[in-house]
This record gives sequence, C-alpha cells and structure tokens, in this order.
Amino acid sequence: MTAIAGPQDGPVAVTGASGFIGSHTVKNLVEAGYDVRACLRDATRDDKTAYLKAMHDAGPGTVSLHSCDLMKASAGAYDTAFAGCSAVFHVAADIGTDPAYGRPSPEAQYDSLVTQTAGVLESARQTGTVRRVIYTSSTAAVMGRGGPGRPTDYEYTEDDWAGGSYETLDERYTFTDAKGGLVKGWTVQRSSYAKGKVDAERMGFEFGAEHGIDVIAHCPCHVLGPLLGTPHHTVWQRRIGVFLSGKTDFPKQGMNWNIIDVRDIAEAQRLMAESSVATNGSRYMMVATDESGEPTMRELLDLLAELFPDIAVAGDYEPLPSDTRLRAKCRKAIEELGLKTHDVRDTLRDTGNSLIELGAIEPAWKNQQ
Repeated sequence: MTAIAGPQDGPVAVTGASGFIGSHTVKNLVEAGYDVRACLRDATRDDKTAYLKAMHDAGPGTVSLHSCDLMKASAGAYDTAFAGCSAVFHVAADIGTDPAYGRPSPEAQYDSLVTQTAGVLESARQTGTVRRVIYTSSTAAVMGRGGPGRPTDYEYTEDDWAGGSYETLDERYTFTDAKGGLVKGWTVQRSSYAKGKVDAERMGFEFGAEHGIDVIAHCPCHVLGPLLGTPHHTVWQRRIGVFLSGKTDFPKQGMNWNIIDVRDIAEAQRLMAESSVATNGSRYMMVATDESGEPTMRELLDLLAELFPDIAVAGDYEPLPSDTRLRAKCRKAIEELGLKTHDVRDTLRDTGNSLIELGAIEPAWKNQQ
C-alpha cells in the first residue's frame, strides 16, 4: 500500500484515545489538520474526554468521540468508527491502569493484545479505505532475556525480539530457578504482556502482507512528558510524581531508565502514516535519543533535583549505584522518518510541571518542611 498524503485523504481513527499516548496522538493529528475519530471505552466520561474536546475546539482538525470497547473488537466494535478512514492508530491495550475496570488476568491481557488486535485489523480491512495501521507495541517486545554471551553494554535494536530472535524465545525463557526448578517463562501466564506484544506484531505484519494494508509498529520504553489530564497519572508518570512528592516505592536497587517523550511518539506515529519509506512490517523503537535519555536511577534523581530545586526529590532514598545502562536509541525513527526529539530535561520538566499544575501530586516543597 501507499502512505497517506495527509488530512485530504480522509479521517483517521485512534483507539485508546483517552490514554496518555493515545490523547497525545489525537492532539498531534488535530494540530496537523486531521479529522480524528477518537475511540475510547466510554465516551460519556468527562474525566477522559475533556482534553479531547478541548483539542476539537482548538483545531484546525476535528475530534469526534466514539464509544468502542477494545474487548469487543473481535465482534466488530470498531466497524462503524473506522468506516471511511484512511489510517488507524491502534494504541489501546488493557494494562489495568484504570481503577474503574480493575486489573486484567494474564489471559485477559493477552487476549486484549492479540485476539482483539486481530479484531481491530479486521475492522480496518473491512473498510476498504484504510491504507495503514500504526500499532503501539512496546520495548517489552524488543528487550528481555539475552544469551549467555551478551555483553553488559549491549544496545537493543529493532532486530531484537524480547531480548533475542523470535525463533529462540521459548528456549531463552526456559531456565532453572534458585531452587533448581525448571521454569518455562515464555507463556501467557508468566509473560502475558511481552508475549502478547510480540505475537500481536508478528500477526499484524502477516495480516498486512496478506490483505494489502501496511501494518507498522512502534515500541515505546519509559514514556514521559506532559499529562493532559489526571487519568494520565499512571505508570512512569506516576513514578515521577512519587519522587516529586518526596517519596519512592522503588527498592534500593532502583532501575535503569530509557526515556522517550510522549510528544515524540505522537509525532512519529503521524510520520509513519505519511512516510514513503515505512512499509508493512516496519518497526521503530521509541526510546532515548542519546545517552542522556538512558540515566541510572541516581542520575534521574539528580536531573529531577536540578530541574526542581525547591523540591526534596525522593526524600532520603539513596539507590544503589549501577554500572550498566538500558541502552537503546531511536536512530531509525530519526533517520527514516525525520523525527526531531525533545531533550530529556524538557521531558522531565514538563512531566513534573503538569503533575503539579493538575493537582495530581502534593510536592515535597523544601520551604514547607
């Protein structure tokens, strides 16, 4: 198939439109002049639609709201919303971040990622107008267990599948635990999210090849950036909020970070839909621009302390030092799509400021201690 030329090719649809990545995707498309069909589970919820309605009012594109239950995608839940669209941005996934719906079982999460993504693809195919489906995968489908000879400074690329090659995953995730028991880790019960994302990508690429629709995937890592509403106070944004509240819920070993700005993900998705280079099966990591976006836990806290000097960041938490980094760069998106990324300091500053402005956190102001 060919790329879409722009808004003149017709409306586009975004699933998971009220979520953190989804809403920024809608915003980017509207600002580029697209008419966007914003699909979310319940379009009557003001807390999840106020910012989408504001995008419509700001223009120059438009936003229409559509109640579409991802878990009914295989039953045609998106058929009406997708009709006449030129592209679909499939961001939705059930990862348990909304308390109103609870946390899914491993089986339900896998179903949302694979079976229901198949339903989304079928709804796109039935339109006869959708040229491209841009699928939000995850670096869980890129990063993971490596072979015994993998160097500690290994840098992941789009060629990696959950830490290795697609064909070796069952073997790589079979290991002996501390008690000497054999663990089969590459199962729905043990690896529902990573396995679901890998299987959805592979299925999508095969579907695209069979039906003449370009299915293009992108794989985000630690997504940060400005929250558009309080429902976005989840996942990694919430962790930044905890630090700015003078606390932590990390253990002493902390973790290594690989940060991408949500606005860069939104921009990249539109570029994927419009690119003459991207094609069915193209895959782009949405990860750090350079090493500044690959901080250790200590370096991340130091950055936050520099950006928010009036806040007692993370209180007395002192993570153990790390001599490794989570290495991955978004070179392919920069080189092939022309993506221009945000500086990690701007990303962290805008994340923190939005948390404070929305009243999502109570900052640990130094002058109030």
